[in-house]
Amino acid sequence: MNFAVRASRELGADVLVTAGVLAVLALVDLGTFTPRTPTGQALIASGVVVGVLCGQVIRLVATARPARAVVLALVAVAVSTGVTAFVEDVVRQRECGLVELAALLLVLRAFVRGTSWPWLPVGVVPVVGAIELLQLRLAPDMALPLISDVDVWFVLLPAVFLGWGVHLRSQDLRHASEAERVRRSERLELARDLHDNVAHYVTAMIVQAQAGEAVVDHPQGRQLFGNIERTGQDGLVAMGRMVRLLRDGEQEAPCVVRSVDSIRGQVDRFAEEGTAAELVLGPGVDSVVWSPQVAKSVERLVQEGLTNVRKHARSATSVRVTVEPDGDRLVVRVVDDGARTARPRFRSSGFGMIGLRERVSALGGELVSGPVDGGGWQLRASIPLR
Repeated sequence: MNFAVRASRELGADVLVTAGVLAVLALVDLGTFTPRTPTGQALIASGVVVGVLCGQVIRLVATARPARAVVLALVAVAVSTGVTAFVEDVVRQRECGLVELAALLLVLRAFVRGTSWPWLPVGVVPVVGAIELLQLRLAPDMALPLISDVDVWFVLLPAVFLGWGVHLRSQDLRHASEAERVRRSERLELARDLHDNVAHYVTAMIVQAQAGEAVVDHPQGRQLFGNIERTGQDGLVAMGRMVRLLRDGEQEAPCVVRSVDSIRGQVDRFAEEGTAAELVLGPGVDSVVWSPQVAKSVERLVQEGLTNVRKHARSATSVRVTVEPDGDRLVVRVVDDGARTARPRFRSSGFGMIGLRERVSALGGELVSGPVDGGGWQLRASIPLR
């Protein structure tokens, strides 16, 4: 299982926090070990090597490359175990190497969170073994704070990080399941649009071809109309297969085609909540000439854009919704003047954008979201009208 389903900013924040903690622990190690002695040199070198290797292991697990991650983890375990054997034979220490311990614990969490059979046990068992062996570096009479028994600490810490990994794994599974549910819902809606609208146009084409074949006397003309009819019939069969594939056995809900009036109602309701909002329609914009798929997509775009302003732009004072033609395409923008540096009201799940991107892409359109010059944020989509 790949646990990189989280947003890249969350992964980056996790990396920064981890690096900061390891840097603090490295200072503790340097203050404890004596670099002038062979034992101190070995422990410091082991902390650096194991820390770097474990960082690479976490990155490889996050990018769904478990085989390479396991290989590097085994190298880190070998280095750690070798230094432990050397230290145990020479002189025991006041601490085991905090950077090394923390790095191995984080790798343990990463394997539990992000790998599956058969890589999970291959990665977890050696890392747990290396963690347990670290206590051999400590002096026999060593007493730790809170719980003086060293053995208890070396059982408790791996258990905590194992549980942490299991918790994160369950969160990732729920997130992936919800994202798939959103995609399936959008596919079902697209299947309904395909069945209810495209099938109507193709059927009308077939009927007209049949009528043309009946009234045309020229043999070549009848042949051409016959070809059109057969092509349309084949298209209906292929489309029926596509609809069944998209629906995937799901029960469909009734579809209501919206209009500009519905979009205007969304904007008005948003303005009633206290943030100034306006709807700007470009010249010639008329939802009557939109296909049902385009009309539904425009409504969803405006709905998602306004929802995102409510959730993530606490400092926004105005919102502008623009719907305008651009050649044979329709451009929809939802722009606010809020700064995204403000703390959002709600944590983003990303599911709305997943479904919206699926819908716009299926229509051959483009969807972008990002900051605008001068401050603020925009959601912009360009959708073919035909």
